[in-house]
Amino acid sequence: MGKKGGGRVRVVQKGPKMPANPMADFAIPPDEELHLPVKPDSSSGYLIWPMGETFTMKYDNFSVIYPNYLDSNKTVKLGRRIAGKDAVPEPTVQDLHEALASLNVRHVIQPYKGYSRDAISRWDNPGRVLVDLEGAAENGIAGMGSDGAFDLDDIPDINDDNNKENENEGKGAGKKQLLREVAKIIPTLPNRQKRIDEKAKAAELEAEKQKKLTIQAEKSNASKGGGGSGSSGKKKKGKKKK
Repeated sequence: MGKKGGGRVRVVQKGPKMPANPMADFAIPPDEELHLPVKPDSSSGYLIWPMGETFTMKYDNFSVIYPNYLDSNKTVKLGRRIAGKDAVPEPTVQDLHEALASLNVRHVIQPYKGYSRDAISRWDNPGRVLVDLEGAAENGIAGMGSDGAFDLDDIPDINDDNNKENENEGKGAGKKQLLREVAKIIPTLPNRQKRIDEKAKAAELEAEKQKKLTIQAEKSNASKGGGGSGSSGKKKKGKKKK
């Protein structure tokens, strides 16, 4: 009960005290916690080409190109802007940079920007480039329409077979023409070929590793099963009846 004094009742607690945090026993130890890397700021890490124009280039009106625009593994809904037969599998922002540099097209690399339509590529293949289409047109790489404007980004090549622009020997105006030129160069890039070879080698090593693990598991199961059947299969020795 409680003790009465001064007109008030003071309750005396008996028994073990409750811990400060009842869930403390379920907490994950610090050495077992997952520490994910900090996501970089999407507005940081810009690289300008050519580097001599790092502090002078004005790229506010440059056109955006994501790797998805040229990816043959992506559908039109996921961002592919040219026909599948003209696209390349899994291009990266580094591939875009090297191809544009070989064409002498001014551009800005934004390595941490992600394509909003494709959540997978935002994590697995981030980055985009801002391209000077006017400079590309002056170099004869990208053309303009009859009205003096570039083709719109929002109009993809929906039908690869019946689209007149695709049937005209891959020719087109503006941005799509530049995308096709870049897609032609990307497969010839040494760094891309090296990356593909390393990826294939890693996949081969992983397949061999999984194969060995499977063989070891089968041998282990066979030895366990064989031991039991062998002992039960032996006949007991006894005296023959006369």
